[in-house]
Amino acid sequence: MRKNTLNLLISSLVVMLLFAASSWAQDDPIGKTDECKVVLKETAKPNHWEVEVNFTNDEPLFGLVFPLLIHSEKGKLTYDSTSFADSRIAKFAVKIPFEDTTFTKKGKGLKINLGLIGSVGPKPYELQPGSGVIARHYITGDKNVTTKSIVVDSTFIRPANHLMGTMIDAQTNVKPKFKFERANKKK
Repeated sequence: MRKNTLNLLISSLVVMLLFAASSWAQDDPIGKTDECKVVLKETAKPNHWEVEVNFTNDEPLFGLVFPLLIHSEKGKLTYDSTSFADSRIAKFAVKIPFEDTTFTKKGKGLKINLGLIGSVGPKPYELQPGSGVIARHYITGDKNVTTKSIVVDSTFIRPANHLMGTMIDAQTNVKPKFKFERANKKK
């Protein structure tokens, strides 16, 4: 009896490891790995920045989630707004930017989750393969915050939001690589 229990435990662990390994290996089951590139840009207003979310994909996507952590060790950041003007998802039916205010109140930065769904009616609408701007978040910082002190990273926002896209079948998920950069100052 004890030997059977041990064998069952070992078998279960092996199956779990194989499942986990296969889910890690299949970050993008179609073509090349997609990429989310976030670019921090200064605006004309003092202590005000644009956080431009760009996305490159090689498969049509029906839904996308972009949870971002934006922080600075030099002071407090405030989320102002999000714009979808002239973006690749301007015609998406559902575009929801959500600030995790509980996290913000703790003074550790901003957590902004952007949820997108192509359509809600009978005719599907998808993000076609390509590259470009998805959204622009606007933030303000205390007087000590500088462009060099702001860092943007992908994060996890409860209950289950992580950087990903999904195809129309709602079963094929794409986990893009993440890249952050600061734009050069305008001269």
